[in-house]
Amino acid sequence: PQLAYANAMMGEFDKADAIFKALPEDCDICLRYRGKAEAAHHNWAAATHLFALVSARAPDIPFADADWGEMLLHKGDLDGAMAKFESAHAKGPHYADPLEMWGEALIAKNRSDLALAKFEEANKCAPNWGRLHLKWGEALWWAGRRDDAKKQFAVAATLDLAASEKSERSE
Repeated sequence: PQLAYANAMMGEFDKADAIFKALPEDCDICLRYRGKAEAAHHNWAAATHLFALVSARAPDIPFADADWGEMLLHKGDLDGAMAKFESAHAKGPHYADPLEMWGEALIAKNRSDLALAKFEEANKCAPNWGRLHLKWGEALWWAGRRDDAKKQFAVAATLDLAASEKSERSE
């Protein structure tokens, strides 16, 4: 499914579809990646259908709801996205992604003040996640806390650099 998704992300939707059609229908990760590919193609109805299938089959696992929320966020349905992030967070309270994306949705709704709490909570689960600190800094910036924002941006830059250096050393 990762190869099919990679093809979709490169705009090779026909190649992606051929791979996805060969994968088993009872493979939840396959359906999640297919949903993500459909979302990348802006085929919102198909993506929604696939995420709903996986979410229903795995009601205690947060990943399909997080993916679904991310799709809704990119589609511009901020309230729908936040509802899915809330559901994903309830299913996986130690999974930082729904909290981080929930914060992004709140920023998009001009509620950076509320986003700060989501980023703080996500930080408990993933304190070394550069994107989290970048978005946290963005929320602080929009909330008028420029000095605090600069600190978060600096943390984000350090974490991204550390991740890049670690990746280069392992190659």
